[in-house]
Amino acid sequence: MTTTYSNFDLLITAGDHGYLARVIASPVGESAAAMFRLPFDEQELHGFFWLSGRLLRTLSSTAPTLARRQPLTPEAFGARLYAAIFSGGIANLLRRSLDAVERDGEGLRIRLRMNDVPELADLPWEFLYAPDLARFPALSAGSPIVRYVEQDRPLPTLETSPPLTLLALIANPGGDFEPLNVEQEWTNLQQALADAERSGRIHAERLPSPTLDALQDRLRKGAVHIIHFIGHGYFDDDADEGGLVLEAEEGGGRLVTAPRLAMMLRDHDPLHLIFLNACEGARGGRTDPFGGVAQKLVQQGIPAVLAMQFEISDRAAVTLSHEFYEAIADGLPVDAAVVEARKAVYATGNEREWGTPVLFSRSPDNRLFAPIPADGLADFESLPFEPESVAIPAGAFFMGSDPGEGIPMDETPQHRVTLPGFRLGKTPVTNAQYAEFLKRAKGQEEPRRAGWFLRQPPPDQLEHPVVGISWHDAMAYCHWLSSESGRRYRLPTEAEWEKASRGSEGSIYPWGNFWENGRCNTDSDGPTRVDAYPDGASPYGCLDMLGNVEEWTLTVWGDDSNRPGFAYPYRLDDGRDDPDADRYRPGLHRVVRGGSYREDGTNLRCARRVPSPPDSKLRWRGFRVAMVS
Repeated sequence: MTTTYSNFDLLITAGDHGYLARVIASPVGESAAAMFRLPFDEQELHGFFWLSGRLLRTLSSTAPTLARRQPLTPEAFGARLYAAIFSGGIANLLRRSLDAVERDGEGLRIRLRMNDVPELADLPWEFLYAPDLARFPALSAGSPIVRYVEQDRPLPTLETSPPLTLLALIANPGGDFEPLNVEQEWTNLQQALADAERSGRIHAERLPSPTLDALQDRLRKGAVHIIHFIGHGYFDDDADEGGLVLEAEEGGGRLVTAPRLAMMLRDHDPLHLIFLNACEGARGGRTDPFGGVAQKLVQQGIPAVLAMQFEISDRAAVTLSHEFYEAIADGLPVDAAVVEARKAVYATGNEREWGTPVLFSRSPDNRLFAPIPADGLADFESLPFEPESVAIPAGAFFMGSDPGEGIPMDETPQHRVTLPGFRLGKTPVTNAQYAEFLKRAKGQEEPRRAGWFLRQPPPDQLEHPVVGISWHDAMAYCHWLSSESGRRYRLPTEAEWEKASRGSEGSIYPWGNFWENGRCNTDSDGPTRVDAYPDGASPYGCLDMLGNVEEWTLTVWGDDSNRPGFAYPYRLDDGRDDPDADRYRPGLHRVVRGGSYREDGTNLRCARRVPSPPDSKLRWRGFRVAMVS
C-alpha cells in the first residue's frame, strides 16, 4: 500500500462575500483564489444529524428555503461541499496531482489549512465526496485528509526501538458527568491492542489514577510515545476554549483546560501522538483556531492528535483503534494509519462513523515513528524441537533501579544500556523440549528432584518449565541446540534478559509500573505451564519473565555472594558475560533472574538480580535460550 506522499495544500480564508479557497502547494503547481459559499441552508444543516446549533449560528450559509427536504446523507453532504470548493482550476489541479503521484507510486495528502476561518472547523470535512473520482478521498490510502497546523520549528521523526509505549488515561469523574464503565473501556482498548501487544510492537499500560498529578508523575518516570484518552471533553462557549475532564485528587471531576493540558505535555519529547476518545475532542473555537483541545495540543508541540468529531459507538471505537494502532506499529504514517482505520469501520457496514475521527497534524510527512530494525534476526521456521523465540530489536533501554527503600545497592543506579539485536525464548525451556535433548545426548544427566523417570518428565508436566538443572546443564542444552539447528544459541546475558522483560523504557514489571496480582505464578506450591499467564507478557511478548521459575543467565556475579564483582553501570566489554570465566577463576557465581513461584511478589521486579553457584540444581530454577546473529 501507499506509504510515501506528496502534499496538496488547500488554504481557506475569509472573503468579502463568503470564503476563498486556493491551492498553495501541490505536485503540479498552485491555483488562483476561488470564492465560494457553503452550499447548504440552515434547514439542511439542522437535518444533518451531527451539526450543532452553535455551528449554524457561525457559518456563512445560504438563506433557508421553505421546502422541506430529506436529511443530507454523508455522500450528498460531501458531494455538495466538494462541488463548491473543488471547482474550476482547483478541481483540475487535484486531478492532475493525483495522476502525477500515481505515476510515481505515491499518494496525495490533502492538507486543509483553515487557521483563518475557525468557524469552519466543526464541519465534517472528512466526508468530502468527489463525484468525478466516485469516492470519498478520506477513505482512500492514496488521498488522506489532514487538518494541518503550521509550525515554524522543525519536527524530528522519533527513532525508537519497539515497543511503542501507550499510556491509557481513562477518567470517570462521576458527579454531574455521565458515568463511564471504565473497566469495559479498558477491556475494549486491550482488545483493540491485543495483536500489536502480542507481537511486541506496542506496550500498553493504564494510569491507575487518572489525575493531572499522576499523569505528571508518570511522564517523569519514563518515555510515553502515545497517550490514549477515554472520557469526557467539554467546550466553554463563553471562554471559546475546550478541555478534558480528569479526576480530582479529592474525588469528582477536574476541568483541565486545553492550554493547561498542553503545558503539561509539551516538554515530554517522546510523546508524538495523542488519541482523544472524548466528546468535543475535535471541536474548535468560534474565533480562536486553537481554542479546541486537539488544536491547542498540536499548536503547542504535539506532532499529531486524533480526535472524535461525533460520539462513537463501542464497536466502532474498538475496530478503529485496532486497525489504527496495528498500522502505527507497522511504521505507517499516521494519516495512512487513519485511512486503514476508516476503511475497517466502513467495511463493517457502518456508513457514518468512519468519518468520526479527525486528524490534526503539524508533521510534514506524518511519519511519527521510525522503528529500529532487529539486526536481521527475522522470524524463521523453527524445527519441531526448537523453542519459540521473539526478536528483540537493537537499541537502548533502562537497566537497573533508582535507589530507594527495599532496593539493594547491587541493582543501582538505573542507567541506559545499548544492545545489538537478538532473539529470546518466548518461554522458559519446557520439560518436553529438554526431554528431546536427553534423548539425543546420552551422557547428560536428567534433572534432579523434578519427578523425571527413565529420562522422561511427568506426563502431565510436558509444558512446564524444566527445573532441577545447573548452569552447566543449561549451557550444554544451548550447545546441543546450536549444533542441531545450525543457529547460534546460548544463555541470555542479564542485560538481554532485563531488556526483554521490561522493554526499552524500563517498566518495573513486564506489564507496567504497578504490581497486579494474577499476572504471574507467585506464592504457590509449584511451577505451572509456561503459557498459563498470558496477561503477564513482557512488551516484546515473552512469558513468565517474573514468577514461576528463576532463570539462569550467562552473566558472572563474582565470587562473593554478598557483593557483586561486576557492579553497575553495566558494560558489555568488561568480561562479565564470559561463558568461560570460571575456568580461570573457580568459585564464581552466575546471575539468576526472574524470581519463582515460592515468592509472594513483594520483591519481584524486572531489575532484581540474585547470585547462585553454577552447579546448584533447584526445583524452582530453569532457563530460557537466546539466539544471536
